[in-house]
Amino acid sequence: MADNKNQHFVPRVHLRPFTVGGEGLAINLFNLDRMKAIPNAPVRNQCSGDYFYGQNRLLENAINFIENPYGPVIRHLADNGAIGSAVEIVLKRFIYLQYLRTEAASFKASEMVLALHDVPGSDLPVPTVKEAAKEAVQAAMLNYKDTMRIVDDLTLCVVRNRTGSPFVTSDDPAVLTNRLHIQRPRKARPSFGAKTAGAIFILPLTPMLCALLYDGAVYSSGHRAHWIDADRSADILALNSHQIMGCWANLYFRDWDDRELVAAQAGTSKPLRPETRQTVTQAVLEKTNDWGEYYAVKKPTNIRNGEKVLVHVVSNHPVPAAWPSFLRFRPNGRAYSNNTGAGLTRSWCLEQGFVRGEGYHKVSI
Repeated sequence: MADNKNQHFVPRVHLRPFTVGGEGLAINLFNLDRMKAIPNAPVRNQCSGDYFYGQNRLLENAINFIENPYGPVIRHLADNGAIGSAVEIVLKRFIYLQYLRTEAASFKASEMVLALHDVPGSDLPVPTVKEAAKEAVQAAMLNYKDTMRIVDDLTLCVVRNRTGSPFVTSDDPAVLTNRLHIQRPRKARPSFGAKTAGAIFILPLTPMLCALLYDGAVYSSGHRAHWIDADRSADILALNSHQIMGCWANLYFRDWDDRELVAAQAGTSKPLRPETRQTVTQAVLEKTNDWGEYYAVKKPTNIRNGEKVLVHVVSNHPVPAAWPSFLRFRPNGRAYSNNTGAGLTRSWCLEQGFVRGEGYHKVSI
């Protein structure tokens, strides 16, 4: 059994730089549902649940192994320490782990599971949302050891905030987005994941630092030794917007005096949040011939018990109003495709076996 019953899906070591006075005890939050700032919320009550990862002590120990170096690395970066290979690997492992394990990520996965059960006439047992969420995040954690190297090819840079607008964090702080897929849909596909070309991960580290992982074959940032100095408030707001668009309910910020600034940012970016996290389409078998099966899309209310149904679930990704000015498309950007619905991927993912298939070739983007 796990030693710690109250398990944090956003660890306190991540929240600490955003706590009041950096002391790790209380934190200011902004709730998006109520559009209200709340001062001095106890950190111990934030982003946690009883046995959120289950009662597997080995899994809990593995998570602690990733978390433990994170705090010292953040203090090192706060002192403008060099970003060497050890810092890179700690940040990459932590960012990907955090992306997989939050409550919001688990609910996204569980909503997909529930959609597959919610078919008229289905005799599959339907789990509760909470049960499905826990199962989803535990499965993701168990899969982490096999997939954690999927981000190793991405370029790391740390943005130093030189403005008066602080970075904020949230209850789902490790964001995956993809400018290529959002802005150039003819070259890519509207849906994407960690293995697709153009992947971008964003994780705020402190109110003054934010980490980016990005596909260096698609974008350039002009970083110097992995550092970027951002002196435009618009760039900070563009990064904060991803926290607002993607979080489950709460934003976190250190200084209470910044509450009106956070509220203004939330008011601007909240309308960009997708109405639903997934779009579910159900299609019913209409006819079969020598060429195959033909399905027609139907509303769930029009599907009769006993009909053969295909369920298609697509994640709805937020579309930001702006991107950081320093993250630009490469004029000679490239990806790999085999001209199928698998979409674009990166050479690393092919070489390491994260993507399988025949006929992949380099394409210009």
